[in-house]
Amino acid sequence: MPALQSITDGLLIDAINRATQRVVMIGPGVWPLLASAIAKAWQRLGPKGVTVILDVDPEICRIGYGSLEGLQILQHAASAAGEPLGGEPGVRICVVIADDQTFVFSPTPRQLEAPPGQLPLSATAQPRSQPKANGIVLAKPPAALETELGSGPDGETTRTLGLDVLDQKKLAAVQQDLKQNPPKNFDLARAVKVYNARVQFVELKLGGCKLSEHKAQLPDHLIQVLKKNPALSKKIGKNIKLIDEDDVLVTDPRLSQATLFKHRETIHNQYLRPVKGVGTVIERLKKTDFSKAVESLKAEVEKFAASVETKLAERFQATAEQIADEILEDVLADLPEHWRKRLGPKPDPKRVRWYVLEDLLKAFGTPAGKVGKMKVETVFKDVTYDMLNEPEFREQMAKYFPDLPLMEEFKAAKERPAANQDAPDDLFS
Repeated sequence: MPALQSITDGLLIDAINRATQRVVMIGPGVWPLLASAIAKAWQRLGPKGVTVILDVDPEICRIGYGSLEGLQILQHAASAAGEPLGGEPGVRICVVIADDQTFVFSPTPRQLEAPPGQLPLSATAQPRSQPKANGIVLAKPPAALETELGSGPDGETTRTLGLDVLDQKKLAAVQQDLKQNPPKNFDLARAVKVYNARVQFVELKLGGCKLSEHKAQLPDHLIQVLKKNPALSKKIGKNIKLIDEDDVLVTDPRLSQATLFKHRETIHNQYLRPVKGVGTVIERLKKTDFSKAVESLKAEVEKFAASVETKLAERFQATAEQIADEILEDVLADLPEHWRKRLGPKPDPKRVRWYVLEDLLKAFGTPAGKVGKMKVETVFKDVTYDMLNEPEFREQMAKYFPDLPLMEEFKAAKERPAANQDAPDDLFS
């Protein structure tokens, strides 16, 4: 028998069935056929004739290194033999010892690829190919391994592997975890076309930071006053700009509206490319660097927001004071109806001015509310397969990424549909 070969379930089961002295299995998980063969060996060889050490973790089943059913078969067999199953967290190699024959091999994550000896992944039936080597076959196990298993000259006193014990409580926890988040049921005999796009759509939004565009509408009862004075109406208008374009909050070269949008533009120009009539795209390989740049912009926005709240309150107050002075005489001449009962027939101008100020500041909103809307957002969307094949899109991408293939196409195992669900032959995702 060659040392380097394909270690299949059939090869292991045959060796286990012929064992007359001992069977040892170490691995991340186990599948039912192999588990059943080990269970039979336990009945044949007795309690001390079999040792099983596994990584008892639900993720093992989701990856495809084993199944819950295989684990349950061995747990039942171990319980019947009065022996525990050993646990070894993180083990990712398989060792099977049958008498003096030792198999050391790499386990196959069966949710991702077919194990040795099965049909190659294909959408159509093909002849069985020669399995590739995934392990080695030795005679007696290495002395160091026997010592770690507690089967060397010093017996159990030297054992270091599989000291954790799989009890019914741990098995129930694994079962519950897999019930809530079960493994995907892939059909390895079928393949579907899938693709991996090298570009992705992205939107980079900087919201609430255009202070120079912040406006507020005057209350209706004050607008009515303005309408009766065309000169005043022309001067003030019903929509009030809260921050002037030449305000230091807008123009300061150290930290302001201008620096934030310049920072955003720098990120946009460095990482994003426009697609006419569609949006902007980013090369996937640059997403990590792009995200870091966005985080620096977010930090700058947070710093700006923290520094402007008090200043906005001052600007709002100053604007309201100015407007109140401008319209006070007109308001006194045509006092809003709902104020008259509270202010009397001869209202004090100072009280009227205070009412005007209060209504203006309510209309402006709170500085905290304005600051709370300052944020940076990124929205990613995948490019569709059809778009990646559109000549116009490909032409635009060729200008930006002349040496970049737009996508990688390959075949992968397909998840089996539910019993009441139809599935197409080709899937693009």
